[in-house]
Amino acid sequence: MATTTKLTTDYLITSSSTSNGSSLITPMPSLPPSPHHAASLTHAPNSAHLGARLLMTAATLTTQQDESSHSDSSTTSSTSTTKPPLMLRSRSRSSSSSSRAVIQRQERNLTRAFTEISLMCQTMDLPRSINEASRELYRLVEEGNLHRGKNIDALIATCIFLACRQKGVPRTFKEICALTRVPRKDIGRTFKYLKEKLGADAGSMSSDDLMARFCANLSLLEKAQECAVMLNKRAKERDTLAGKSPVSVAGACIYMASHLVGQPRDARVISHVAGVSEVTIKNSYKLLHKDRALLIGPEMLETDPMASLDNLPLP
Repeated sequence: MATTTKLTTDYLITSSSTSNGSSLITPMPSLPPSPHHAASLTHAPNSAHLGARLLMTAATLTTQQDESSHSDSSTTSSTSTTKPPLMLRSRSRSSSSSSRAVIQRQERNLTRAFTEISLMCQTMDLPRSINEASRELYRLVEEGNLHRGKNIDALIATCIFLACRQKGVPRTFKEICALTRVPRKDIGRTFKYLKEKLGADAGSMSSDDLMARFCANLSLLEKAQECAVMLNKRAKERDTLAGKSPVSVAGACIYMASHLVGQPRDARVISHVAGVSEVTIKNSYKLLHKDRALLIGPEMLETDPMASLDNLPLP
């Protein structure tokens, strides 16, 4: 049997390895304790029990601290999950503010443009459908940010020009320029730009669309207008004025018809109404005059008692 001896203050602890593994603890056979020390030993707890209790208490404290730190980390993690960092929140606020500013600016631009469009359409006695179509075109310009670096007045004028063509009541560049005070060159350039960017239907314009309005602006009677319309139809059938613009064709036909029925209008006056030069009208009239025998039939001469080929001026 192996024996291990440990000396303490009050006991001699002898650990003996027995067959059943038990340990023997025997009192220290030294000097007897004093009465005062003996009394304290009576009330003092066993040192082994005290050590065990201390170990249990330390373990409990350690467990509580671990749980507390875990709870704090969980709280911090949840807080960080629910609340975004300050930098992200500030960026979000600035982004929403800029979006509101953009919307407000677009609304101001649309209000100004719509007011201008309404006034111009009223001045030209255009129907309500033209007003609405012009507004819709400008809305597309604003939403597509196509107005950047462009003349706003030119954009408004071009939207009206496009809307008139799309609705079958075309207006010439000259008429739009006179109304909007925008140079023709700017309107033409903006027209090509919007046609490309918006893919908008530019519509078409023929001399037939212009004839009635030009005659009304020249204060021509109904007979002169009828004659001009028939002359325009004959010229198209024979391609007499092939390659000429609709404005030039209309102006030349009105010039010839007005003289034919005895209600002559000067080429300079017609050029002012049609928006083309006087030279352009006279050059087109030369072609009509050359083919006059085939263009002017009996039905034209019967429209008015004053109608006669002798009334036609020499080119």
